[in-house]
Amino acid sequence: MNLAIQDINETRKKLNVTVSADEASAEEKEILREFIGTVKIPGFRPGRAPEAIVRSRFGKELKNELNRKLTSKAYEYAVEDSGFEIYTVVDMEGGEFTTDQDGEISVTVDVVPDFNLPEYEGIKTKVPSVEVSDEEVDEAIDELRRQRSEFQVVDRPAEKGDYVKVSYEGKVADQPIAEIVPDKAIWGKQDNTWEEAGAEGSVGVTAVVNGVVGMAVDEAKTESMSFPAEFEVGELAGKDAVYEMRVHEVRQRVLPEINEEFLKSMRLESAEQLKDQIYDDLKGRKVQTKRHSQRVQVTDALDARIEFSLPESAIEAETKSVMRGIVEQNVRQGVAEDQLDAHKEEIFENARRSAGQRVKMNILLSRIGKKEAIEVEEDDIQRFLMSEAMSKRVRIEQLVKEFQKDRERAVAMRRSILVDKTLSWIVEKSVEEEVEESEEEHHHDHDH
Repeated sequence: MNLAIQDINETRKKLNVTVSADEASAEEKEILREFIGTVKIPGFRPGRAPEAIVRSRFGKELKNELNRKLTSKAYEYAVEDSGFEIYTVVDMEGGEFTTDQDGEISVTVDVVPDFNLPEYEGIKTKVPSVEVSDEEVDEAIDELRRQRSEFQVVDRPAEKGDYVKVSYEGKVADQPIAEIVPDKAIWGKQDNTWEEAGAEGSVGVTAVVNGVVGMAVDEAKTESMSFPAEFEVGELAGKDAVYEMRVHEVRQRVLPEINEEFLKSMRLESAEQLKDQIYDDLKGRKVQTKRHSQRVQVTDALDARIEFSLPESAIEAETKSVMRGIVEQNVRQGVAEDQLDAHKEEIFENARRSAGQRVKMNILLSRIGKKEAIEVEEDDIQRFLMSEAMSKRVRIEQLVKEFQKDRERAVAMRRSILVDKTLSWIVEKSVEEEVEESEEEHHHDHDH
């Protein structure tokens, strides 16, 4: 076999492999010998059928097997002899071989360019304290009590934190909002809906949420408000609105006591057990937050320390994946399709930028992992499959079969595990500097 390499660009190569007629003949003889030894032809004992009859009866199968074997061998030869680290096979041409003339396959591949690794041990990371105070435990217990509150009817004006049954209708320039956005009833008209009076960060109508504070049963009121210029419902963005509202019922939140009944409902025996459980939960969250922050800081530091060309097919595939995630997240949050269309170029640019960084980190971390001999163990694969099965709500046995059938997917899985283990290893080797939580918050805005 003979290999000729054509440079398309720094990360895309065309590998042209020539297979001589002599090589094809030798391979064909080997395949024919295997066929003679295995096929069943009436009138002949196994392995005794003449070559001419086997060729006549199984000519198509012989040709297909010859093409399959030589294509596979030529591809393996191309990959090994080129010395490239192949990231993706982009295209393959040729693969028709005969015994009377030379044949060829052309494999277009995206490769990982050669680069020198940056310094990756001892990266400085700013981390919040993972200590849990008694005050934090008490606050968490109070929040737990709030979640299990009862709401008792009271005969007084609504106070902040009360739950209020209210009816309301909104208008923009005397036109009912229910007519402007008939499919978004929450902004137009509601009968007998419940609102938490004065709730901060409420998803409801601000004029109503704040307006009901101080209102008594059967009292009516009108409040004005302005929708933000970047409001998610385009028809209302930047508009001034007026809401008429009437209160029907006021209920006061009553926190439960930490008594035997409360503890029993949580399968606990004492208040101390409750505190210990809350402490462990808060501690676990803080450790998780710290580790997440360190991973972000480490990847940001590595990203800033090196630049190299990235395989285009990898960026294209990752961009599509990121785009799908962004669109799905926006749909879940109720963003209208026309809003997504209006910003599709911006969404695409953001997705491509994020995809580029992900691909870069995957390549860099894979290279570091190999240098440090970080292994993907069977336990790592089992944990990965278990996590995937739970998130996709399928049986793990089904997932195992899918990965066994799809070699590329299995390779991607091992690469993903190696990248994750390598990043954890670099985090372990980082130098920690403890800071106040407020100082450190800006490190939590993205992940890799």
